[in-house]
Parts: sequence; C-alpha cells; structure tokens
Amino acid sequence: MLARRRIREQQLVDEPNLVSDAELLRLIGEGSESAFRALWARYGTAVYRVCRGVLRDPEAAEDATQEAFVRIWRGASTVDESKGKPAAWLFVVARNAARNVARVRVPTPAIVPETAGEDGHEDALIDRFWVDGVLERLPESEREVIMLAYFADLSHSQIAARLGQPLGTVKSRIRRALGRMADAADEQ
Repeated sequence: MLARRRIREQQLVDEPNLVSDAELLRLIGEGSESAFRALWARYGTAVYRVCRGVLRDPEAAEDATQEAFVRIWRGASTVDESKGKPAAWLFVVARNAARNVARVRVPTPAIVPETAGEDGHEDALIDRFWVDGVLERLPESEREVIMLAYFADLSHSQIAARLGQPLGTVKSRIRRALGRMADAADEQ
C-alpha cells in the first residue's frame, strides 16, 4: 500500500495530467500534498474565475479561492464520483465559498472590465455540471419526466400523453424528482 502510494506520488510529480480528478481527490483525502498541488495547478485559475464571477472584487475572489481550496482539502475524502463529476463538485465548492465571502465581506469598489462576467457563462457552466450530476442519480422514470418538463418544455398533460401514463403519476414523479434534487442541493 505504501509502495503504491509512493509510486502514485512520483507520478503526480512527473506526469500530473495522467492522474484523474477523482484520483487526485482520493489522494488529497489521504493527506497528499503533491496531489493538492497538482489539483491547484489544474483548477486554481478556474476556481478563481468562478469566485471572481460571483464577487467581482479581485481581493475578495482571492479570499474565496483560498477558502474553496481549504474546503476542498477538508472535504476531498467525501467526494463520491458516482454522485457526479469531481470537477462539478470543485466548482460548486468554489461558488459556495464565494457566496460565503460575499455574505461576510463589505464590497470594495473595483474597476471591472466591461466583458468580465457579463454573460454569466461560468455560473451557467457550474449549474449545468451540477444539474447533469443530479439527473444522473435520479431513477430513469423521474429523469425522463424532468427532462420532458424542463428541457422539452412540455406541460404535465403533454408528458402524460406522450408517455401514456396517468397525469397523477407524472405529477408524482416530477414532485419526487424535484424533492431529490432539492435534497442534493442541500448536501452541497
């Protein structure tokens, strides 16, 4: 076990791109500083951009980035790849850290380039990662009705007709799926 970990640690130094995000988080959960440095090199800029998109103030974004990586260090062992992509978890941690900093910090006026964050692309990307991860965990029957209701923009009656199911069944599945999604949001 120790020999395998040393080999993995050396691989992190020699070829960090060959180690998956999930493996990095697993190693970080075991206390690997090399894995943490590799994760920082891989995602540090992206996490900062997410924080900067929420906060706009560069100093506050740096604080949030630091807080996010502290949370990542502490929570790496809890990441379950079956519940979603590790990168999505990182971005959710970053967004939550930025929101936490925003709650406790008095905003400092800063000159922000006109193009910075105006399209909300990073927030949309994070939200999409999260939604995709949660949808993957839903039972097929619930995922199907959610996809039809929110992505195909069908009414409950139209979904019932399309699937040949009673309207009450469709409504129940949507309600259960939304409840599961809310529970997943509370876990973050």
